[in-house]
Amino acid sequence: MTTCLSPLVHDLICNLGFELKEICDINSIVTQNGEVRWKAITDRVRYEELGRSLDYRRSVQQLGPVCEAIHLHISALTRAQFEIQYSPWYQWTTYPELFLEILDALQSSQPAAVSLGVMKLASCLERALGDVFLLVGKECPFLLRDLLASAELAQVFGHAVVSVQILHKA
Repeated sequence: MTTCLSPLVHDLICNLGFELKEICDINSIVTQNGEVRWKAITDRVRYEELGRSLDYRRSVQQLGPVCEAIHLHISALTRAQFEIQYSPWYQWTTYPELFLEILDALQSSQPAAVSLGVMKLASCLERALGDVFLLVGKECPFLLRDLLASAELAQVFGHAVVSVQILHKA
């Protein structure tokens, strides 16, 4: 496949997260009420030996099975089940209907639907995270990268949760 990604980024996205063949129980990641068990996710985030810098490669590798479990779980839900279980958790965004559109995209046979859905979701979450930032900060960073690395979001969500968000955008 032809790509404009560098070989390292291509490997990170297309290979590294699929190396571990571990099966994760969805109930260890998400409660029956749809709440994320952040500890199960943040326990897989890896840091460099010296300091607190993220080790992107090891973290992506460790988080791959979690992402696969979440994908399989979400893909198996009907629209009604998804709405009942998860709607309370995305109402805080300015565009909660988008999450149902994303579910439809995941179940679509259109090749570009998933990519477009993820792009829309990233935009929606960026806006919502900017609103959260403004609850405790004054000037919201222009770039999502800087927003995710901000002390303000770490103050609200915790350092480990923000590290997972940074990995998601890497």
